[in-house]
Amino acid sequence: MPRNHTTPPHRTTLLAAVLSLAPWCTNLAQAETLEGTLERGPTHSVLWAVSPESGDLVGQVFANASQAGQTILAHCLPGLQCVAEDAVTDEPPDGMTEALPFGDHPSGWWLITQARGAYMQPSLPMSERELSTRHGQLTITDEYLLLFNGRPVLANTPQAAPPASSAPTRTLLERITAWWQSWCQWRGKLLALLGRTPAAPPAATVQAEPVQGNAALHVVAHFEQEGQDIVLLQDTGGTACPALYRFATLTPKGIAVTPTFGTCTDIATVTLNEVQDGVPEPVVTMAGFLGPFEPEEEQRRVHMQLHQFTMRRGQVHEGAK
Repeated sequence: MPRNHTTPPHRTTLLAAVLSLAPWCTNLAQAETLEGTLERGPTHSVLWAVSPESGDLVGQVFANASQAGQTILAHCLPGLQCVAEDAVTDEPPDGMTEALPFGDHPSGWWLITQARGAYMQPSLPMSERELSTRHGQLTITDEYLLLFNGRPVLANTPQAAPPASSAPTRTLLERITAWWQSWCQWRGKLLALLGRTPAAPPAATVQAEPVQGNAALHVVAHFEQEGQDIVLLQDTGGTACPALYRFATLTPKGIAVTPTFGTCTDIATVTLNEVQDGVPEPVVTMAGFLGPFEPEEEQRRVHMQLHQFTMRRGQVHEGAK
């Protein structure tokens, strides 16, 4: 009798699973990793990228409701650098890009049709420990101290710039502090000689601390504006708070540094916000952050919150999106 050649049930199930993955296997042969700054639109969104070969702007567009769109928008925030993993692209249909509502006009378009995953990454323009500006030299030491023309910078205290050619001299605050300490010591000795107990010394004056990084300190952005240079500093921490930031403003009169700000994330970028009839304002855009000991679901929820910090007239103003 002929043998029964019916395929066993478990092999049938396995064959069906393999066949269901066939389209992905075919597409993944052409899959690539795409990067770009996310701009979200009402029906389509785009990852803006700059071609490393030509320097031209390239638009990588996708439909929000598509598989690629749902994957990217679930993991990336507008204005931040997004990475789409195992992405498949094609040429956009005729007439599609002309109807897109984006203000930028790239030299070319690609349509993202599939993406296996997506995530955000830092996109600050620089990471330096030395910077020459029009108003002086910034240096970060091996101990992560910020120096301006060779002298430590004090937090939240405007400091005059000494002549670059002269040796560092004591500031007015340092001279006043030294004089006051000397006077208190002399007064105490005089009262002791007269047999009188000196009154309790006044509470010590709280002095500004020098600007110093935690695990590292870097200059991550530099803008030249009329009469002043603005520098963004990144203070690197640990897993509980990866990064905080400060703005430093340099003028012919010296340097002033803001208090630290940020959500603790290193997923950040900085741009200049055009202001009508005013000087453009630096804006730091970043994701939210919760420490590693918080519930994972809450970490993901906060991570998808967008925050902006604007430097305006020497002060940092926060506005959550």
